[in-house]
Amino acid sequence: MTMLPRRTLLKLAAGLPALAAAGAAGAAAPAAPAAKARNYVLAHGSWHGGWCWRPVADRLLAAGHRVYAPSYTGMGDRAHLLSKNITIDTFVEDLVQVIETEELRDVILVGHSFGGIPITGVADRIPERLGHLVYFDAIVLQSGQNAFSVYPKADADARIAAASKATDGLAVPIPDPLPAAWGFAAGSADYDWVKRRLTAHPLASYTTPLNLRHPIGNGVARTYIHCTQPELAVLDDSRKLVQSQAGWNWVDIAAPHEAHITHPALLADLLLGLG
Repeated sequence: MTMLPRRTLLKLAAGLPALAAAGAAGAAAPAAPAAKARNYVLAHGSWHGGWCWRPVADRLLAAGHRVYAPSYTGMGDRAHLLSKNITIDTFVEDLVQVIETEELRDVILVGHSFGGIPITGVADRIPERLGHLVYFDAIVLQSGQNAFSVYPKADADARIAAASKATDGLAVPIPDPLPAAWGFAAGSADYDWVKRRLTAHPLASYTTPLNLRHPIGNGVARTYIHCTQPELAVLDDSRKLVQSQAGWNWVDIAAPHEAHITHPALLADLLLGLG
């Protein structure tokens, strides 16, 4: 598979209009059918569910590709399965099961934010089914680390305290208000759409370690998409790790952390352009 250049920089002018779709704005523009249908599996971040990918998924589908956007166990449309037994391994298994039961190969596996953790676990287990890993403004862990290993201590402590108060330590309640770095204006359609769909995030998925048998990515082509306007501070350690390693492609986009909702056309075009 053709790799992107080592440092691919995509700079867009600040202030591009948000192009949300499906629940936030209009449907995707039709596109010519792709010469070969590709398989996209989209892994969401904290508090989200598969629903958050709809604006991007609509565009990928319109281009003739197959798209799978599962919710992790206990989240999104599977919030009724929330339990104390959910760990990071549960989320890895959720994604592995989609890929294996759908008999997918050459998968473009995209992980947003927290979703970078389980996609690393998937690559460690079934690299032969993957064509490209995309870390979309995402957390990247080394073996033995958990999510809170790379979070600022104050952020990790705040989530643990919130979970203890709201759910006796079972799950972290949704943030209120939504973080400014996500890029939504309070009272906007996007803000309201996202806030009413969010669900509590199982705490143990943050605190259990990701144990790897192979190097990060396990030989699969990998790209890191860095959202720059604004940067999300909680990802500082992950960005430094990526930049310290060889073999990564790097893409800067002038968009906020939730670019799959605020700038779905931009993100879809990036995913369609992967070699």
